[in-house]
Amino acid sequence: MQLTLNEKVAIVTGAGRGIGAAIAKTLAAAGAKLAVNDLNPDRAERVVNEIIADGGEAMGISADISNKFQAVHLVEKTREKWGRIDILINNAGIEPTGSILKMDEWDWDRCMEVNLKGTFFMSQLVGRVMSWENSERGGAIVNIASTAGVQVALADRAAYCAAKAGVVGFARECAREFAQYGIRVNTVLPGIFETESTETLRQNAELMSRWENEIPLARLGQANEIAQTVLFLCSDGASYMTGQTITVDGGRVMR
Repeated sequence: MQLTLNEKVAIVTGAGRGIGAAIAKTLAAAGAKLAVNDLNPDRAERVVNEIIADGGEAMGISADISNKFQAVHLVEKTREKWGRIDILINNAGIEPTGSILKMDEWDWDRCMEVNLKGTFFMSQLVGRVMSWENSERGGAIVNIASTAGVQVALADRAAYCAAKAGVVGFARECAREFAQYGIRVNTVLPGIFETESTETLRQNAELMSRWENEIPLARLGQANEIAQTVLFLCSDGASYMTGQTITVDGGRVMR
């Protein structure tokens, strides 16, 4: 089955590196026009340049999606450029560390603002555009949460776990409400992946050995493997899928 997104317009938040960058490049390779969002404009532009070099179409938009005015800017710049939005990938997130007993309130609030409120803002704003303008073609929203949100405890990341659990619950209600407009909403739960966020941890040989023993496929995931799952969920191949939470973790969690 060939998965194509020809002429579709997609926004990927937090797409300047890691899983977000892989998703943006994969969707562009499938034919989508990409609004590459990142808080850091230089990171966004690097991804845009890679997409263009590979023959795709993209533009970078720097915006803090936890700020509603900046989220509106992201949505409107995309519509101004291409006149439509068909796909939203809620990927942007932060992962503050610290024990519950010592966690600073600012870290907790900031994590909720970016990971959960940002997902709310973008889903609401793009949901409005899709429900008003997309008529029968509908749209697709994919949220990137984490196995840490609902399946596996993650030491010193209580705020991250809570926010990602919130994304899962919020996405299910989005799926129920948006279905009447032909908008599908699904969530992907990545396990442990080789990205910038795990780079330091991967230097710990003991930790790496434990991870590989816990994962039946005996390796960490590659960002492209999440991107391929997202591509499927955005394509017509997943036209009858909504409200689903899909784990991609090499079999570490089986249910």
